[in-house]
Amino acid sequence: MQKPPSNMDDDWIGLEPESSRSGSRVMLTAGIGIVVLFGLVVCGVAVYFLWSQLVDDTPEADEPEIVLPTSAAAETAVALTTQPDIAPTTTLPISGPTVPASSGTVTAVRLAVPPAIDGSLGEWTAVEAVSSGNRVYSVAGWDGTADCTAVWQLAWDDANLYVAVRVTDDTHVQNASGNLIYRGDSVDMQFDTNRQGDYGSSLSPDDFQITLSPGNFAGSGPTAFRYQGTDTGGILDAPGGHQVNVAAQPTSTGYTLEAAIPWTDLNLTPSPGLTIGLSLNANDNDTPGTTVQEVMMSNNPNRTLTDPTTWGTLTLQ
Repeated sequence: MQKPPSNMDDDWIGLEPESSRSGSRVMLTAGIGIVVLFGLVVCGVAVYFLWSQLVDDTPEADEPEIVLPTSAAAETAVALTTQPDIAPTTTLPISGPTVPASSGTVTAVRLAVPPAIDGSLGEWTAVEAVSSGNRVYSVAGWDGTADCTAVWQLAWDDANLYVAVRVTDDTHVQNASGNLIYRGDSVDMQFDTNRQGDYGSSLSPDDFQITLSPGNFAGSGPTAFRYQGTDTGGILDAPGGHQVNVAAQPTSTGYTLEAAIPWTDLNLTPSPGLTIGLSLNANDNDTPGTTVQEVMMSNNPNRTLTDPTTWGTLTLQ
């Protein structure tokens, strides 16, 4: 029997190249997967880059900005993060009343008769004293000479806060004036007059600094300057000036200073038991012909200009 002719179409039935089409689909799927994976990698790299930029741009915590008295240069009386480790070459004795260890807690006695503001401290013999014996600032390159100590006595009446200071200092230098007198031999006081109302680590308008200069005893006389805190945490020249009365006399070991600070200059009405913030500080310059605050000594070991929580207290007896 003759074999029927082949039907080429029928011969391929069931033999179509299905594997070829499946391979194409696999390749297509693999290609899509590769593209997706590449996209994920690119996205991941982009996200990591953006994240690292954000981390790098995050500002670090800075020390509080000090707004300077008017347009003058900065008050340098700011506590250092690290202090120079230099042994003192000179230590002078404290002259005056017996002084307990430095303390941030200070009292003022009420007076029936105000003292004469003349720089002579004979009227103060019975008043408790406190010393400013903690170094809270020194310039770079300071030679380590510990030659400045201040001993304070405080009293009050309805009109004034009275201040008597005995300063021991082997070299007297005061060439500054106005709101820069802290750059020469001088003393100053920081007051937080509303400690109960806004006690915190930033200055405000109820905070004051009064700097008292003995002058240079050779032409420029004793003077005072009043600064006031601001709403933004700075410190500027206080508006209206001041009515502080100050006198000073040179001594064989330094100088004595006496002052009457009107309560009106502190926007306060005094009363027994009133407690306010206070820091007592002595500024020292030992380089003739310069206006540089080289060292500050304080009765508060951590005193910082812009942080009233580091100051201590004054209580009126």
